[in-house]
Amino acid sequence: MALKSYNIAMNAAAPKRQLGKRSSKHHSVPHIYTTETTGLLIIALLILIVTLARYWHFMRWSLR
Repeated sequence: MALKSYNIAMNAAAPKRQLGKRSSKHHSVPHIYTTETTGLLIIALLILIVTLARYWHFMRWSLR
């Protein structure tokens, strides 16, 4: 039974391809991330509105 070497020679990783002339400072965010964030904010706002509408009469407002 022959022992195989654990550390074998591997090919070097290829350099990244440049996908056009984009500046390194600009980082584009995929559209789905902004859509997801907007949806979460809308859901949080709706939960707040429903909670306020349900418990409006039970809240003790100092200005009333």
